[in-house]
Amino acid sequence: MAKKVNDYKKDIERALKAAGRYNRSLKAQVLSLAGALRTLDLANDEIDELETTTISATSRYGNATLVPHPVFKIQKDAQDSVTRQMKALGLTAEELQGGDADDPLYELTRKVREAGKPHIVKRKTAE
Repeated sequence: MAKKVNDYKKDIERALKAAGRYNRSLKAQVLSLAGALRTLDLANDEIDELETTTISATSRYGNATLVPHPVFKIQKDAQDSVTRQMKALGLTAEELQGGDADDPLYELTRKVREAGKPHIVKRKTAE
């Protein structure tokens, strides 16, 4: 079951604060992202229950045709909105989801980020 918009909002604000980018002026954008995330989760929940990807629709000429299930358009629109909003807020999926501390790749990525700019040591060449 999908979380409520307010739950997503709290997660987004927490991620922004952790990244040092939270500002009260972002309230509307945070709410927009929260709504898009809820919509995406609801669409995915509905897709999980589907047995087919198409539905039968009657054309204006009375012919029955198969068309994509409308939930796929909702899902695509929500995905596009989530991507745009996250980019505008400067968030990554890892920051938003909090990462998985038990994942070795997550831990390695965190260490590399914390290390900052690498120092490259060049070997002295004989002249």
